[in-house]
Amino acid sequence: MTQYLLEIGLEEVPARFLLNLSNQLAERVGNFLQEERVTYDNIETFATPRRLAVRVNGLSERQADIHEKAKGPALKIAKDATGEWSKAALGFLRGQQATPEDIVIEAVNGEDYIFVNKFIKGKLTSEVLVNIGTVLKQMAFPVTMIWNTYEVPFIRPVHWLVSLLEDQVVPFEFVGVSASNTTRGHRFLGNEVTIKHPCEYETALFEQKVIVSFAERRQMIEQQIHEIADEKGWNVPIDEDLLAEVTSIVEWPTAFYGEFESQYLEVPRMVLVTAMKDHQRYFYAEDKATGELLPIFISVRNGNANHIENVIKGNRKVLRARLEDALFFYKEDLKHDLSFYLEKLEKVNEHFKLGTLADKQRRVEQLVEQVAQLVEADNASIQAATRAASIYKFDLMTQVVGEFDELQGQMGEVYATHYGEDDLVANAIGTQYLPNSSGGILPNTEAGALLAFADKLDTLSQYFAVGLVPTGSNDPYALRRQAMGMVEIALSQGWHIDFLELLRPLATSEEVFAQLIDFMQARVQQVLSRQQIDFDIIQATLSASHLTVAEMIETAQLLATFKQKNATEYREFVEAMTRAVNLGVKDTGDVAPQIALAQTESEQALMAAVLQLTATESLQERIDQLRQLNQLIESYFELNKVNADEQHIRDNRYATLGALTRFVLALMDPRELISKF
Repeated sequence: MTQYLLEIGLEEVPARFLLNLSNQLAERVGNFLQEERVTYDNIETFATPRRLAVRVNGLSERQADIHEKAKGPALKIAKDATGEWSKAALGFLRGQQATPEDIVIEAVNGEDYIFVNKFIKGKLTSEVLVNIGTVLKQMAFPVTMIWNTYEVPFIRPVHWLVSLLEDQVVPFEFVGVSASNTTRGHRFLGNEVTIKHPCEYETALFEQKVIVSFAERRQMIEQQIHEIADEKGWNVPIDEDLLAEVTSIVEWPTAFYGEFESQYLEVPRMVLVTAMKDHQRYFYAEDKATGELLPIFISVRNGNANHIENVIKGNRKVLRARLEDALFFYKEDLKHDLSFYLEKLEKVNEHFKLGTLADKQRRVEQLVEQVAQLVEADNASIQAATRAASIYKFDLMTQVVGEFDELQGQMGEVYATHYGEDDLVANAIGTQYLPNSSGGILPNTEAGALLAFADKLDTLSQYFAVGLVPTGSNDPYALRRQAMGMVEIALSQGWHIDFLELLRPLATSEEVFAQLIDFMQARVQQVLSRQQIDFDIIQATLSASHLTVAEMIETAQLLATFKQKNATEYREFVEAMTRAVNLGVKDTGDVAPQIALAQTESEQALMAAVLQLTATESLQERIDQLRQLNQLIESYFELNKVNADEQHIRDNRYATLGALTRFVLALMDPRELISKF
């Protein structure tokens, strides 16, 4: 099995980018080989802070040969009046690197054309791989550096390259570095080493204290932590994101633990965990029996266990400084009452274009009441959410949140409880920012949902009002996440809220209102796209005369099921509704349809059916009512002239179609649906 090894040796790559870059390199190498017609079995990836590498297994010896027939001009054009090959024919031959002897003539649709049979023998894979440097030039990075005189942006400066096909170096150069078969071991524990064959890559570097497999290092770290926990009788929760980050910053992992003074346990657990996990990349330990946090930290060294006591001492010193700050800030925060922080909110702007945080609280308090009425929330939830809205930003003024800003909201819950607020109020404050991401954890109480929803609604309307609208991929204030959070909260709570009713009074102009509608519709489209609903059904649903998320999603799902289970009837349904709506949208709704003015049995039948349409809570029932009109609509248009000569007849017919249209558009716009498929 032929193998090829490519390694890029770098200065330390930021941990958060390592895995994505490793996968990108593998994908680009795979694309390169495919474009060059070189087959292979699979590609293995390797990633450490100082290297990105791939090993391609099962490479073919050479490119696939090309056998193809190139078509030239028609024979009547390819030969001149004397029977010689024309300029057109000779130009075609030059382009194909062929001679007149290579020409064959074949008929296409009864007319003769000249062709050339082309055969290009594939190059040796070793000849193809000398161009592998183009892969490195194509790499894309979230941040880049340019060094020396090389105008080639890269994630970090490149120090060495390995390019090895079996036991032979495949030469190429990138940013002044020539590829070889020499790599470098651990920065402090290893040396340079020559790779004799790609299959020896892991072993050669292991001897130089580098474990090149990301998965293997991650497994080792997890195992070492569990061994420490088992030996000491602790429970150590393994956060997968933290584990991946730690794996990305070490090449030779050695886990260790240290202790800190128990006096710091006075600080709320979430502060200690954040200080250890997010700020220092430490794992924490719990008492197995009680689940209480222990004064223990667990970390991973990039090296062996030599002089580990000095490493523990240094880490303890750094953590102690962080915890000392946390304890000081916490005690200082508790010296003040709630009113102290609320007064501070009067002087701090949410954004330099917007009002103060105190203004925001007052607006959100009103929005909570409005939303609560629309969703018919229970009194306890309304009272809790309203009280929470009147104070919920106060923790932004505390020193703990100033130091650990990722704890905003959560510290508000802790302090609210300290100040004697009801549990529902405190919980609502603690969940105000949820969900933190699409599909993330949602508020677990109705009061929390009301506050989080109202907060996001206010943020969205306020930022749009002053022109802070996301453009392209640029969304510095995470407004897309805020809007998606509103959608997910409404769905999780089963709220049937028409966002049009909510957004219209908050929009400062028709332009802003239109922007807000488009923005919210785009979020609903995301939800439906994830469910693999056909695009035309999504567009039809989004074009309904309302913006009630739950109803739109259910309608789209019902239409998708209808289309899948009964394609023939679905086509008839789409065509009938589209025909009716095309004319019905012209009706102003000023005149009610009168069945006494019906001129034919078909008109009377459709009018009677339209007048019996009922906007039931069941969307399936509404669609079923419309499905029963398919034949009536077809007969109606076949036997009646909508634009009748008599004014009163014409108006009555438009009124009938208008009433039907308004019922249909409350579900979807059939004009967006594709009936032919």
